[in-house]
Amino acid sequence: MTQINKIKTKKILVNPKESDLSAFHINLNKLKSLVFQFEKSYDEEKKKLINSLLASKTFKTDDFKHLHQTLLCILAYSNNKVMFDFVNVALFKLVLGIEQNLTLQTRLVGTGIYQTPIECNFSFEKVCFIIEKLPNQVSIHSANSTIETQKASLKLVLPFVEYAKIHEGEKDFKTRILFFTSCKTQTDLEWLIQSIQQTNLPNETKAFIYNQLGIFIQWKVYDLDSSVSFLRGPSLLIYFHTKPLNKKINFENTIKRQLPTPVKLTVKEKHSIIDSAKMTLFYLYRETEPFKNANTEDITLFQLDNGISIALYGSSVAKRYSLESYIGYLVFKNNIPASYGGGWLFGERCQFGINILEAFRGGESSLIICELLRVYHQQFGATCFVVKPYQFGLHNAEAIKTGAFWFYYKFGFRPENQDLKELAHKEEKEKLTNPKYKSTTATLKQYTKSNLELVLSTTSFPNYDAEVLSKKMTSYINAQFNGNRELALDFCFNQLNKNLELSIHDWNSVDLEYAKQISVICCMKPNSAEWQNKNKKNILLLITLKSSKTELPWIRHLQKFKSFL
Repeated sequence: MTQINKIKTKKILVNPKESDLSAFHINLNKLKSLVFQFEKSYDEEKKKLINSLLASKTFKTDDFKHLHQTLLCILAYSNNKVMFDFVNVALFKLVLGIEQNLTLQTRLVGTGIYQTPIECNFSFEKVCFIIEKLPNQVSIHSANSTIETQKASLKLVLPFVEYAKIHEGEKDFKTRILFFTSCKTQTDLEWLIQSIQQTNLPNETKAFIYNQLGIFIQWKVYDLDSSVSFLRGPSLLIYFHTKPLNKKINFENTIKRQLPTPVKLTVKEKHSIIDSAKMTLFYLYRETEPFKNANTEDITLFQLDNGISIALYGSSVAKRYSLESYIGYLVFKNNIPASYGGGWLFGERCQFGINILEAFRGGESSLIICELLRVYHQQFGATCFVVKPYQFGLHNAEAIKTGAFWFYYKFGFRPENQDLKELAHKEEKEKLTNPKYKSTTATLKQYTKSNLELVLSTTSFPNYDAEVLSKKMTSYINAQFNGNRELALDFCFNQLNKNLELSIHDWNSVDLEYAKQISVICCMKPNSAEWQNKNKKNILLLITLKSSKTELPWIRHLQKFKSFL
């Protein structure tokens, strides 16, 4: 890093002349066309084009972003160490070149590029993470809550004897809290989080108070290593590409190929992998529960072929789902984040979602999804994968435009709806006879009326959505207890305790709470007392395994507990 920081950088200007812009676009398009050309004979041309693009005296915002993405992709798909090192330095030159250009920095807001601003709204847990990672850097930008909500929240956090300043005037939130802090060593956001944390309120209430405020935070990306350009995952060996990318992946062979033993990780490496996931989503203005609630005990990393590695993220015990197991993932390409998503596991059924980061689209998307399905199939025993309609077009114009439905279809995913399955089969035959055939937008939208599923086994258990069971529980509580949730949980748990003769005095609070949740399902059974007695051992394991270090034992047990549903 020290050598790179010594690179002499020039000021990058905005609003280029038309002639410069044309030349820039021509060279950028040439470079893009060479990204996946790995013959050594192309190396000099790539270097020439990169040097020419970096020498441009002017950049428009989109041009800068496209060049940045192209360099990141070439870095991930280098064909030798010389090219890898060259592009790494080029990427440094590009991002360091905007240090003195405040106009371009402002226009690159939200990109996560070095020296650019971030303005976003995130949950309490994630904000706690970012202020710890970036001390004295992150502050409050604004709050979209009402003034009354802001006053009510401060009343819960501050000594009520300070009511005069809490209620004074109709000021915005950022101005209002200046009444309460004059500390120069922390930001207003850090003061607020500290004040909330110092209360004796339950953690859930602390999070609720903060989230109700609707706070948008702001900071500038000052750390190169944490910027989107140089954010990295595990330090695994770099894979250099010497052959053309294989676009025709044999899915059946891939999913059957035995997984390697997970990489042995130190606690420090696990924390680093968690940080990579959280920061990756920061720059996308998104967050997922497995990343936000990541548990260092439940981090698994697989080093696969072609420089692809997949990290799996389980949640902390208190944040786990009652019915499903939500396991997130981050895919790295030569240690660079390339894709994220997760699987909602319910027995052998896995609801699946995938997001390829923009810089890596058009590369190894097919290989990445095959490797992900391989990991979830072999690691968790998933034999039925389900994709919800949003992934291929429902309220998602980009997925319709790219024909995402057919991307999933080629791997064996089919509509759950029989009529749509037949329509897709008919279109598939048409595509085979007419290579120019394309589904209409209307047809692609029609497919979004059904989930897509990939069935690897006709005996998958359970083979339906956990939402079905959840809805049954709601109906049961409404019908049997007039909607009184407290009464329902107490009654069902007492019945379970009586029938199974539980030794609950030895249980922790997490197991007790989970037992109450599961007890409703147990009491919904016909002849529930008899069923509970017959399945005592399995029910006890279902309850106690949920709080294991990882969710894997619970997932595997549910798959064997056939009479549970």
